Amino acid sequence: MAAFAVSDWLEDRWFIRSHLLQRRLVGAVGLALPVLVVLFNWAWALAVDAANGTHVAPGFWASVQPSISAYYYTYSANIFVGAQIAFAVFLVTYRYGVWERRVGVVAGLGAAIVGLCPTTPPDPTTLQRLVGGLHLTAAAVFFVGMAVFCLFLFPRDPGVEVNTVPRGRRVLFRVCGVLIVLALLAAVVGALVLDDATRDQLRFLLWLESVAVFAFATAWLVKGLDLQPS
Repeated sequence: MAAFAVSDWLEDRWFIRSHLLQRRLVGAVGLALPVLVVLFNWAWALAVDAANGTHVAPGFWASVQPSISAYYYTYSANIFVGAQIAFAVFLVTYRYGVWERRVGVVAGLGAAIVGLCPTTPPDPTTLQRLVGGLHLTAAAVFFVGMAVFCLFLFPRDPGVEVNTVPRGRRVLFRVCGVLIVLALLAAVVGALVLDDATRDQLRFLLWLESVAVFAFATAWLVKGLDLQPS
């Protein structure tokens, strides 16, 4: 029988703790992202306006962009890009089961492209349209990956015959996954039945993106509570 080494136990213990922390960080960044980009852009515009004495800063609602991705072109650009790169790093390096690794890599690459390839701006050039199309595709891949985590991967631990995930958490994960899917479907329907001006005026995409982001962030935070009582 192999001798038990305390160092082995410590390595496993720290590996588990870092793994759970990684999940919580994904959730924390997700919960903060929609709120931070909106509030920081508005607050910074007010600060710049006050410093310059111009009194031209828009009101709060007027400063709210039509989508989270649109904040790439505002004072909140660094927050938006930084969050996407954080998602990418966390997901690409995520190690658990085989399918968790695969889906994590795909979703992480999607997040990286979302951060590095901005959404289509107003009055775009041909190149900007192409880059915006790549951004949209990558965003869809990222959100689909998050839905897969919530619907299929989080509710059951890999490689076990008896599911050890508490029933309440399984229900929560699936609810989060359904919310992501519904938000994606609503975005597609909105693109088909609403004109651009109406969608932008309603901040239609911003609301749907926020629902999807809050949903997957909640799921990752709860998944980071593994090994704790439900």
